Amino acid sequence: MRASRLVAAGLAVAAWAGLVLQYVLLIHLAGVVPGSWRFVGFFTILSNIGIATMATAIALGRTGLLTGSRARLMGLTAIVTVGFVYSLLLRSLWNPVGWAKVADMVLHDVTPILTALLWALMPHGELRWGDLKWALAPPALYLAYSMTRGAFDGWYPYYFLNPALQSTAELAIGIASTLFVFATIAGSAIAIDMRMGRRGG
Repeated sequence: MRASRLVAAGLAVAAWAGLVLQYVLLIHLAGVVPGSWRFVGFFTILSNIGIATMATAIALGRTGLLTGSRARLMGLTAIVTVGFVYSLLLRSLWNPVGWAKVADMVLHDVTPILTALLWALMPHGELRWGDLKWALAPPALYLAYSMTRGAFDGWYPYYFLNPALQSTAELAIGIASTLFVFATIAGSAIAIDMRMGRRGG
């Protein structure tokens, strides 16, 4: 088995385990329906679901849109941004313990690192600058989804997306800054991919 499939298998196991653990903790805390609704409200969770699905497909040797260069770029951009933003803005806001700490580390630290390693091991040279829009599609859709959810039930998963906690200008700056981070990470990945492609891997 190629090294990439071994890493993909490890990533899939870690991501699915972290997701299941986090889900169990949420429904234990809030109940099945509220916990489930809260579970699918976090970009971290949705990104890890995407990463787990992609890694599973790669580990099984599947080919197609789910494992292609664009999908890998989208997954890498999303999960690395998750790790970066969490470490920069959110990690200091709470101190999980026990199983909550385990889930927190898996979903915010382990999966970004393993995804970056998997991405590095996969074939390169197919990405172009026009693929940047694919990497920005998930965060743009999530922002629309999150703001729509919040408008209906008043709950926003991240403080920098909550209109009640900041002015319109601050909210716009927060959203623009978040998209800038996504664009920077995606652009860097594309540049590295193109360079590695020219070097033959």
